[in-house]
Amino acid sequence: MKIGITDKSYPTERNILNKVSGAEYLVLRKNNNLFHSLSTLKNLIFRKKIDFKGQYFFYQKPKIDVLHLFNDINYSSQKWVSTCETLVPRFNETKDDHQKVEPSHTKNKKTEKALKKIAKKNCLGIICISDAGANIQFELLKNYPKLENTIKNKIFVLHPPQKLIDRNSEEFYKNLETFHFIFVGSQFFRKGGVEMIEVLQKLKEKYKFKLTLISTFETDNYVTKISKEEASKYVETLKNETWLEIFEKLPNEKVLELIKKSHVGLLPTWSDTYGFSVLEMQAAGVPVISTDIRALPEINNEDCGWLLHLPQNRLKQALYFTEEQKEILKNTLKEQLETVLINIFEHPEQLIRKSKNSVKRIQEMHEPKIFEENLKEIYNKS
Repeated sequence: MKIGITDKSYPTERNILNKVSGAEYLVLRKNNNLFHSLSTLKNLIFRKKIDFKGQYFFYQKPKIDVLHLFNDINYSSQKWVSTCETLVPRFNETKDDHQKVEPSHTKNKKTEKALKKIAKKNCLGIICISDAGANIQFELLKNYPKLENTIKNKIFVLHPPQKLIDRNSEEFYKNLETFHFIFVGSQFFRKGGVEMIEVLQKLKEKYKFKLTLISTFETDNYVTKISKEEASKYVETLKNETWLEIFEKLPNEKVLELIKKSHVGLLPTWSDTYGFSVLEMQAAGVPVISTDIRALPEINNEDCGWLLHLPQNRLKQALYFTEEQKEILKNTLKEQLETVLINIFEHPEQLIRKSKNSVKRIQEMHEPKIFEENLKEIYNKS
């Protein structure tokens, strides 16, 4: 089987690339996509960028069996599948619908045309990586009742696969004196990094711990809205903390080695579609403290980790849309994180149990062989 992909980005590697044994994966050229060519042409001639994001039409039909996109829609006659973290089509007209106190969508022709492409026979399926994502997709479909049932039958939920990471966790948690925490995430500020540091600074005089921080400290313009200058100044202040070890960029194998040396993972995030780092930590037997937004309560729970409960809307999107909401979120996050951390420091015996349950959860819910079988079944639909 030949499977066409459009890039080798981290989400593609995590959910699509090399997930079916024996299959050949072909990276298709961007300039073979009609929408990319039109966008480039418009930019060169009219000096105006046209938004064609999320749309593919391969006018030179590639010699593949299936085109597998990520967050995108195929407009050609090629058989195709799309994996999405939130919903498809991911247009400006749809991508923020769920990010409101009361989610809503304004019906439009562009979105309807894209949904009609999903309803066609050559679309084999839309793969949501979580139930939370599927619910957001279903919410969009309510606005297009003539297409709703046809598309609903093409929606599958496949959580990303995860291999186990070998570590003798039971021995690792014996005679625990200094707690080793780890945080992994490029967007430190959006993922609750500031609140995490503030809580740990408050506790450092009473408890012995270290934090490994792996982040490029990228800023975002839709959640925390911290400028690059503010971010740089903040990072400089962190470098003075003796209990903190910072790595701004590491290959994945080095990240995994540091995870294996940690007792507890941290992801107190404001906004995340999934939380891939949680899977890697759990696979090594490292229980995680996370928030309960979007997919996180599907992959983390009180048996294998700890959940921080944020104010959120009915689609599990955290409420941070006003300054008042942000303050409530920050205070809620810090109060609950402090409570959980103190509980861990005072009752370290719980770590062995949660570590074992983390590994068990990965074995039961993210087995690569089962993922492969389910993916092949979708590819083989006619």
